[in-house]
Amino acid sequence: MRRPFHAGLPLLLLAFTLPFPLAAQSGPDLMRRAAAAHEERLAGVENVTIVQDMMGMEATLYMERQDVGGTPTLVPVETRVSGMTVQVPEMNNSQWSSAFQDEWIERTRAEGTELVDGRTLQVLVMDDFTGLDLSQMSGPGTEDMEILPRRIRYLMDPGDLVVRRMTMEGEVERGDGRRLPFEMDMRMEDYREVEGYMHPFVTRIRNAGMMEAMDVDQEEMRAQLAQMRERWEAMPENQRGMMGGMIREQMERMEAMLGDDGSVEIVMTVRELRVNAGRPGR
Repeated sequence: MRRPFHAGLPLLLLAFTLPFPLAAQSGPDLMRRAAAAHEERLAGVENVTIVQDMMGMEATLYMERQDVGGTPTLVPVETRVSGMTVQVPEMNNSQWSSAFQDEWIERTRAEGTELVDGRTLQVLVMDDFTGLDLSQMSGPGTEDMEILPRRIRYLMDPGDLVVRRMTMEGEVERGDGRRLPFEMDMRMEDYREVEGYMHPFVTRIRNAGMMEAMDVDQEEMRAQLAQMRERWEAMPENQRGMMGGMIREQMERMEAMLGDDGSVEIVMTVRELRVNAGRPGR
């Protein structure tokens, strides 16, 4: 049975929003320098709370610094979407710091530079995943599937040592054994430093294939959108109050997510970023 779209889908993408502040001009050695810069930035950070707008919904992500394999890492602990709190499933914490693990670093190679928005960025590519624990690529909402990357491409800023774009190509293996193609393009924009912590205040994620892998019925989603549009257009002007506003917001989210080519795009804009403020609500 195919599942209709629901608000839980963006939680999967939250797993990909954490910045990977890497940089490289000549391969693994410079990636290690970037890892050292990342560690220095987290030296005074105990926890981070990010409040962001995600396609018209307010989403809060709370992370705590933990030592993962000797590397200080911000690990997601709790998310809250539209007022509903969701505990992050207990997972292998190494997935949150995989880019800084030696077995990943050694397989990343430099492939020149690329000019993006007036910035000359270092291109790094990884396409050998033999023998690696690929569960590190999974995230909330994907417990019954496995992401099998074929190629990951980073565009890193050699000045401030942050990733400004990441693309990934590969497959998603479902619990029933089927493999479906998957592509993701994530752009991190408007980086700001808050008490030493660097984070993009605008993140744009476009993916193709994930909705099919999760059995989200895009045709049903389009039908729901058409029905809501009819309700909105038939609603008298003087009745378009709070309920009409809610319908309009939901329509805008669905319209933004449904690409003409079957892809999904989600934009996350940070409203507030708090460092060492403790767990929200406590």
